[in-house]
Amino acid sequence: MAKSTFASSLMAVFLVLVLVPYHRIATAEGFDWAALTAAEAAEASDSEIDQETTEATQKKKGNSLARALGAPFRALGRLFGGGSKKAERSSARKTTEKERATFESAKVIRIVDARTDAPKSVVTAESAPVEVHLQRGRELLNAGKVNEALAELTAAQAADPKSAEVQNLFGVTYSSMGMPDRALKAFEAAVKADKDNAQYLNNYGFLLLKTSNFEAAVKYLKRASKLSPTDARIWNNLAVAQCQRGKFDDAYLSFVQAVGEFDARVNMATQLLSQGMGQEAIKHLEVAHALRPNSIEVLTRLTGLYNMTGRISDATVARKTLLALQTSAEVQK
Repeated sequence: MAKSTFASSLMAVFLVLVLVPYHRIATAEGFDWAALTAAEAAEASDSEIDQETTEATQKKKGNSLARALGAPFRALGRLFGGGSKKAERSSARKTTEKERATFESAKVIRIVDARTDAPKSVVTAESAPVEVHLQRGRELLNAGKVNEALAELTAAQAADPKSAEVQNLFGVTYSSMGMPDRALKAFEAAVKADKDNAQYLNNYGFLLLKTSNFEAAVKYLKRASKLSPTDARIWNNLAVAQCQRGKFDDAYLSFVQAVGEFDARVNMATQLLSQGMGQEAIKHLEVAHALRPNSIEVLTRLTGLYNMTGRISDATVARKTLLALQTSAEVQK
């Protein structure tokens, strides 16, 4: 009995001497891996592995009994989540590399749902430079900033040298700057680039009219009127150009297309009077008076023309009718 107790005590002492030097206590405050860089962490891990390898070799050489006795405890440690630190480090490295590959290959995607609006397409200088510069040029022209408009149109022309609209707006700009020769060249270029655009033809024809090239003006304005038969401006410009060429019958029909019969008569009287043709002007005003007997404007002009042409009695009758209309108008106010 005593021998058995002694043997047990001796064995316990022996186990303590063998196992205690290799036991390390891990605490929550022992080491902060998050504070290390990747290189430092790897170095620290390698140091531990080297130390464990040395210790394991020493244990293997020094005491096979301790290794045999410790095997069940190591197995239990692995079973409940412990295991080899080398395996843990290897697993951690593989996970890190896998995660890194995943993040590097991930694409950023904008999610559009019921609470977010889909991005609208925006015209930028990079996507559509001609349209952007043209729009800015128009806005600047409307604001009277012709120099700034010219700069925008120059940029548009650089982006698209064949643009008919660029040339058309160049014509408008040069015309407003008092440079008719350049304006005519620009309008001509616009018409050549787009032969079927009524507005380009109208602009070109109108400037030809202003520069007294009446024959060419009629040519281009007729083409414009065929392309846009309901545009009153085109018909009005054509009528004026036809009057300047002495084509009064054609001019009257063009005025009718533009403003109707009554105003066409009044306009014809104005055009004829500007060319010193008072008697012909009176004829159109008399027809206008028959269409609208209460027109104060027509009677006023007729009274003046009757006096100017020596038709005194007609002027007196027209004056009396005019006074009656004016008096009635005052009473109704």
